[in-house]
Amino acid sequence: MKEGRKEKGEGVTYPACHGIWRNWAPPLERSRLATLALCGSYAGAVVGMPVSAWLTEGIGWPAPFYFFGMVGVTWGFFWYWLAFEKPATHPTISAREQQYIEESLGKQRFKQPTFSTTPWRAFATSMPVWAIVVANIARSWTFYLLIISQPQYFKEVFEYDIAKSGTISALPHLVMAIIVPFGGQLADYFRKNKIMSTTTVRKLFNCGGFGMEAIFLMVTAFSRDTRVAITSLTIAVGFSGFAIS
Repeated sequence: MKEGRKEKGEGVTYPACHGIWRNWAPPLERSRLATLALCGSYAGAVVGMPVSAWLTEGIGWPAPFYFFGMVGVTWGFFWYWLAFEKPATHPTISAREQQYIEESLGKQRFKQPTFSTTPWRAFATSMPVWAIVVANIARSWTFYLLIISQPQYFKEVFEYDIAKSGTISALPHLVMAIIVPFGGQLADYFRKNKIMSTTTVRKLFNCGGFGMEAIFLMVTAFSRDTRVAITSLTIAVGFSGFAIS
C-alpha cells in the first residue's frame, strides 16, 4: 500500500517534466533534453538496486524505504529552490541564453486549458493518443516488472544472494541510462538534418526499440545459462531505451 501511494506521487513527475520542457527546450533539441532528464530514472535504478540489496541484507527490508524517502525529500528542496517554469522567470539565466530559447520557441499564444475547455472527446477518440497510451503501458509494465522481479529472478533461477542479485540487476539499467540520452541525440540529429521526419523517427525508435526488447526478453525467459541470461536481458533493456527517445 505504501509503495502504491509512492508511485501515485511520482506519477505526476513525468508529465510535469514535459510541461517544463515545453517552455525551455528548443524544438530541435527537445528529444535530447527530455531524454537527458528522463534517464535519471534509469540511472537511479543503477544506484538504487544494489544499495537496496545491501541495506536489506545489512539492516532489514524497511531500510531502503527510509533511506530513499529521505533522499527524495532532500531532492525536493533543491528542486523547489533551483527550478523555474520559464526562462523569463529564472533569476540567473544569461540574456543570451534566454533570447536563444525564446526565439527558437517563437511567440507562444498558449492559453492554459481548464477542465471544461479541454477536448476530452477528441483525446478519447484519437488513434495517436491511444497508440501513445498503449506504448507507455507496455514500457512501464516491463520497466517496473524488471525493477521488482530482477533480483528475485537471479536469486531463484541462478541462486544468487541478495547483494549479488541486486548488483547484477543494476547492469541492464546502466546500459539503458546510457542509451536513452544517446537515442535522444540520434533522434534530434535525424530530425535536424532532415534525414527523417519527426513522425518517422518516433515510429522507428518506438517499434524498433520495443520489438528488439521483446525478442531478447524471450531469449532471457528460455535461458538457463547465467551469461546468456544477463547478456540478453541487458541488450533487451538497452533497446528499450531507444523507445524513450
